[in-house]
Amino acid sequence: MEQKKTRVTVVGAVFAKPGVQFEYTGKSEECESCSISRVCHNLEKGRRYEVVAIRAATHYCPVHYQGAVTVDVAESPVDIRIPAQQAKKNTTVLLKLPECDEACEWYAECHPVGIISGQKYIIIDIPESHCVDCRVGPSPVLVRVIPLPGELPRAFT
Repeated sequence: MEQKKTRVTVVGAVFAKPGVQFEYTGKSEECESCSISRVCHNLEKGRRYEVVAIRAATHYCPVHYQGAVTVDVAESPVDIRIPAQQAKKNTTVLLKLPECDEACEWYAECHPVGIISGQKYIIIDIPESHCVDCRVGPSPVLVRVIPLPGELPRAFT
């Protein structure tokens, strides 16, 4: 099984369960004076993370109900619909979210939480090979992506 790269951070006690996924949305005003703020806010805004392990440390937190817990998190894969011609497993793609109507039945799959438009991702799987009809562009297919790791040599980006 693939070993996920993890980070130590702090999340609300309600979210401190293995398998819970969340999008990191940034600091609250109440965080400015907190002594552990640096540990809580060491994630990338807009990315989706999954709790993979719980640590023993708990903390008072004015933002989270029932306080906060130290955990290990890993970036979570995200399913997204992209044009079929770009859908090749183990390739890097620059994702640009399409400009389309929120009333479309596929809107949530084409604009999933955790994807940052204009950033590079690696396609790790193609769980569904059939395309769906799209009114504004090429018919998209569902792929599973992870963010391109920042530490890869420039030749791979």
